[in-house]
Amino acid sequence: MSLQLLPPETLFRIFNCLNFSDLKAVVQVCRMTREIGEDPTLWKALKLLEVHPDDLKTVLGLPRLSKIEHIKISDRNSPRASRGWWTDPMSMVDEHVETLKLANLHILDISRCYLHDIDAKLLCEVLNNIEVVNANRANFSEEQLLEIFKGMSDSTRMKTLILNTTEEIEEEDIFADLSHINPDLFAKALTKLETVQISDACLTSDQLEALVKYMNKESNIKELGIANNDVSEIDPEEFAKAMNKLEKLDLSGTNLGDQERPNTFFKHMVAFTNLKVLDLGFNSFINNNNRSLNPKVFAKALNKIENLRMVGVDISDVQAQQLFKRMCVQTKIKELHFEDCKYDMSLINPNFLASGLNKLTKLKMANSSINGPQCLEFFVRMAQFTKLQYLDFSFLDLCGVPTDILAEALNKVEKVILADCHMTEDQSTSLFKTIAISTNINYLDLSLISVEHIPAEVLAQGAVKIETLKLVDSDLLREQIEEILLQVSSTTKLKLLEVSFEDAFAIDDEVIERSGLKELRVSEDYEYDEENWMQFYFP
Repeated sequence: MSLQLLPPETLFRIFNCLNFSDLKAVVQVCRMTREIGEDPTLWKALKLLEVHPDDLKTVLGLPRLSKIEHIKISDRNSPRASRGWWTDPMSMVDEHVETLKLANLHILDISRCYLHDIDAKLLCEVLNNIEVVNANRANFSEEQLLEIFKGMSDSTRMKTLILNTTEEIEEEDIFADLSHINPDLFAKALTKLETVQISDACLTSDQLEALVKYMNKESNIKELGIANNDVSEIDPEEFAKAMNKLEKLDLSGTNLGDQERPNTFFKHMVAFTNLKVLDLGFNSFINNNNRSLNPKVFAKALNKIENLRMVGVDISDVQAQQLFKRMCVQTKIKELHFEDCKYDMSLINPNFLASGLNKLTKLKMANSSINGPQCLEFFVRMAQFTKLQYLDFSFLDLCGVPTDILAEALNKVEKVILADCHMTEDQSTSLFKTIAISTNINYLDLSLISVEHIPAEVLAQGAVKIETLKLVDSDLLREQIEEILLQVSSTTKLKLLEVSFEDAFAIDDEVIERSGLKELRVSEDYEYDEENWMQFYFP
């Protein structure tokens, strides 16, 4: 049947079901498909990423992109950047913002942009007319920030504001300092929003007190990130009431445990909380200046959270014991981030720990203090039954776990990260043999673990059953890598293999050409790139 016989409205509905790459191909078929396929309504959901400021006018001037809703301004990965044209920090000027003013944007990402040269009132007008503004580590002047908050407090369409996150710091990052903004103006403006991320913003106690006061009266805030701002001087009762009204809260590095009455926050959680996601990372909850935190209250409160992040937390042995004991009996926790927590695990019953952890769907305990008997019991339970779909046990010693139990347990999980773990040769060989037979693993990271002892055929047969395999600095032999590459075909699953530069250097070019692998990623050094910072915004 010819396309010309279909009514335009029918073609429009069909085109509306296509992805953007297919839609791009359709508009090149003939004049009729181009006229229908270039309707701006079909393209408005396209995310324009890595657009250089000087290209904004051209890009947004295209008829099909006239209703675009999402744009990220950056010079990274752009043709200009690859040719070395732009080496200075990327600056935006009034002309760029005037172009954005004419667009119908819902989401604007200007993270790490230099904004100092833009008229403060113009910038205020444009940003307060956009629903989601990601200005993470963008370079504002004090005048610009003050004007933006004034505009926000009067009237704004903005619902989400990201100024500073806790992600890894890059060399030229500049953090927005909000300390100069009047506390009442600061609080009045932010409580009109739904999502606020202002970590590392040099907030004063007066600003935080005002924010808490406004939140307890009338506030739209559902998600709040104030990491690395000191909350220890805030009234515990008012603070607890305000924070437990939220759904998502980042309190990492805030000295929460140093509050005058540290029990207050957790008692409110036990009584009532809306919180589903909570980050308490890099806080200390061990007795400070004789301020005691009740372990049972602490444990009962935290087990009401669905996504709990406690990276680098300093807790007592008894607090840890009660937390895992409660998790075994009754918990709402589905995701637990418990990396780099150091304490004496001997008080924690291995059965309680194993039972509680296997109720989760995501567990990150890299570099934790879990001991041999606890580790063994965890994997024994896991081999029998587990809800886990994501497991990160990087930097731990697994040598005490029987080979067959470890292989059976790990093959129940979709994503497994065991970077720099201590494993025996039999354990790693058995793992790949089991994977070759049957596995649920889609992503496996065994970087920094030597696999040179595994027979090439055994390694390859297991590798091609996994979608993503990371073996960086794993002492791979040439014959092992080449066997993996040659076994990849249209019927195998492996799409991405990441190895170190030294291992990849020896591969025969002809093998690479013959392989059906979608991506061979070569890394000079292993990067443990799992995100331990809380994301409030997903571009």
